[in-house]
This record gives sequence, structure tokens and C-alpha cells, in this order.
Amino acid sequence: MNAIETKVLELIGEDPDSPDVFLDTAAGMAPIRDSINDAIEEITMLTGSRKEKYQLPLRQEQTFYRFALNNGHIGWVTDAWSVNQRYRLEQTDLTRLSFHDPRWMVTNAEPRAYLQIGHDVVGFWPKPSTDSNVIELTFVVIPERYAYDTDRIMLRDDYHYAAVHYAVSEYWASRGDAGEAETHFQLYLDSLGLRKGLKFGSDRNFAFQTAKDPWPKDTA
Repeated sequence: MNAIETKVLELIGEDPDSPDVFLDTAAGMAPIRDSINDAIEEITMLTGSRKEKYQLPLRQEQTFYRFALNNGHIGWVTDAWSVNQRYRLEQTDLTRLSFHDPRWMVTNAEPRAYLQIGHDVVGFWPKPSTDSNVIELTFVVIPERYAYDTDRIMLRDDYHYAAVHYAVSEYWASRGDAGEAETHFQLYLDSLGLRKGLKFGSDRNFAFQTAKDPWPKDTA
């Protein structure tokens, strides 16, 4: 097991060297790894902490480009820079394009805007009339979910503590202990600096919900 998993076990009262419930196997650690993977995805979405740059050569008459990243998928595009024309492209979407230019699918010129469709397709408007330009794209990348303790954890060291408390919170929520679940979820928020200044009224009730497989029960 990796360092994050070890810390989770310690906080829920398991002995990492001789666990009773969460055995050090792919099946035994699956519930904890599911929670840690969820934490990694959420932390990346909230912080935009993992970014990659990609140099995309544009092709004549081509509007859309599909990206297959090595270790994840596109969360969103943070920047699109025209290398040849030396300007930054504006973000747009299909609704805005259709209103602004009903013939946007056939308009040819140097691209001035980009749009993202789903988690792997980026398009440009207008579509290029030549294939001489290059766009430098910066992506926030949502990491692939890891399955084994030998897999690399695609999360900044600064956020490991947050991932631990997210997983511990889900554990206690699965046990029906809302108090412990809330305590660790607040520690998760504190680790990310998200709770500062937030005030919740006494009339607001919060609940935990998950669609994952249930955590195993204690055998003792």
C-alpha cells in the first residue's frame, strides 16, 4: 500500500502492518482506493493543480481535434495561444457560435476562438484555411484512476493530507457515523483552504452520498 492508504488505515483504526478488514490486496484495498481516486479527481477539479501544455498543428479545413492523453483526460482548457499569429484565443461554445455566426461550420479564416466538447474534443473557430499555424493549448488534466500501490499518484504532495481526510470521511459516512464523517470532511476542506469565510446556517442539513460499492463490514 502507498503512503496515503497507510495514513487512511491508521486514522480509521486499522493496523497497516496487519489489517483486519482492508487487506493489502487489490480487492481488499479497493474501497479505500475508490475514495482516494475520487479525492484526487475532485481536488484536481477544484484547484486546477495539474496542467499540461500541448502543441497542436492545425490542419486545413479541420474544426475539431480529439485528444488522447497518456495519463488522464482533459478537465478544461485554461489557455489557447496562437504561436504564429501571437495572440490568445477566446473561449466560446456551440450556442454562442450559432448565434454569432450561423455558418460557423464553413467559415474559413485564422482561428480566433476555441470551444471544448466533452472531455477529449477541442474545436476552433473559424476553421483554418491553411495548415501552417500552431496552437499551444494548456489543459487541466484529470488523472486516470490508479488501481495498484505501485501506480504513480498524480497528486501534488501538498494535497495528500486532503485526500487522506476525504477517504476517512467517506469511511465514517459508510459506517453511519455522521459526526466523524463531518469532522474529517471539514479537515479536508481546511487542507484545501476552502472553508475559510464560509458560514452555514443552522437550518441547512448536509448528507453524504455515494454510488460506489459498499465498504466491507468488520468481521470482529
